[in-house]
Amino acid sequence: MRKNKTGNFFALMAILIAGFSIIKWKEYERKVLSEINHSSSVLAVEEIKPSPEIITKVSLLEKMAIKEREKIRVMVEHDNSPLTTTYPMILDATASYDPDVGDQIQYTWQQISGPKIELRPNPFVGKVSFEGEAGEYTFELTVSDNYGAQAKTIKTVVIEPEPNSFPVIDMKVRQGSELN
Repeated sequence: MRKNKTGNFFALMAILIAGFSIIKWKEYERKVLSEINHSSSVLAVEEIKPSPEIITKVSLLEKMAIKEREKIRVMVEHDNSPLTTTYPMILDATASYDPDVGDQIQYTWQQISGPKIELRPNPFVGKVSFEGEAGEYTFELTVSDNYGAQAKTIKTVVIEPEPNSFPVIDMKVRQGSELN
């Protein structure tokens, strides 16, 4: 009987120790989960609120992307002549108007940047043209009425270089002689 009581005692002690260990493990698990939840919520808050420097950089990049999308891009057509290096362009603002009935409008074109070109027939008409080499050209158009009111716009034209593919080599090697 003594042996049975000793066995029961040890069994009871093992059960108590296991139960105590489970309780302690659960407390530790809750503490770790709480720390993880707290740190992830702190990280989430930091990610939602970027620094002013990042906001400024993103805003600048967005503005640059909008400017790039506003550029008019053309590519010189491949005409089989390496001597042709220019491309004819037309800038047409003849659909411009003044909402005040009867007001006359005047046009003034000005090249702001890019390789120097000549606007034809002159920079004071609604539609002008120029011959441009590959490059980026920026123009300012001022449209004014006879009362002095005016509107301005800036347009950039990008002329891409004439495309030219590399020759394709197709070579065969065979036995024989071409002397005969």
